[in-house]
Amino acid sequence: QIDISYNNNNPDSGSYYNADRTATVTITERNFDAKDVVITITNTDNVIPDIPAELLDWKEVVGTGNKDNTTYTATIVYSADGDYTFDIAYTDEAENVCPGANYAANTQNATEFTIDKTNPVIRVSYNNNDAANGNYFDAIRTATITITEHNFVENRVVFTRNAARGGTNPNIAWTHNGDTHIATISYTTDGDYTFDVTMTDMAGNNSGAANYGNSVAGKDFVVDTTFEDMITIGGIENGKAYGYSDDVI
Repeated sequence: QIDISYNNNNPDSGSYYNADRTATVTITERNFDAKDVVITITNTDNVIPDIPAELLDWKEVVGTGNKDNTTYTATIVYSADGDYTFDIAYTDEAENVCPGANYAANTQNATEFTIDKTNPVIRVSYNNNDAANGNYFDAIRTATITITEHNFVENRVVFTRNAARGGTNPNIAWTHNGDTHIATISYTTDGDYTFDVTMTDMAGNNSGAANYGNSVAGKDFVVDTTFEDMITIGGIENGKAYGYSDDVI
């Protein structure tokens, strides 16, 4: 008989965990030999816990009577990031085949799950950093947001944006390439803008503050590409001569 339990059954979403998982494997068998335990583990990142089973540290608890209730217990620690699959089979010395493992009642994602303990990384850059008076730009700006994250989903990216004085929040265009996810935002309309971005991955890891690098006025800026002749002069007429008693205002 094979019984398995896990110490971490709190995924952030679906089958994604942001902390180690330890599987406790207990085999009840009188004629036990670790080499007969077949454990199959895969990981997309190719880091596998200690297998085969004879490398595990099995703890024996001797049973009573004919010793059929003798147990052997070992733990498997999943500490590396990756998408895991797990399977186990056992045939005892008398060629009795275990029909399948029993998983503890509270166990979630016993045979397929993801460990992700790596925080997302966000970098923000602009194509236009030529500001006047600190944060005023006389040409359009395009922001490029680069997120490095394996377990990424767009709806977990949180943009904090505001547009005022005629400005409108532009659309966000995404491109994806493996673990690199790039959003571009082009500010083509005159206005006052505020901007920031964070994200949480599918395992619940938070990016923290974005890295703006050498960006000028990355979070608060004004786009003003229009010059209008707003200056008028009144109170006098062009080319007129004024006498001593005339008011020239």
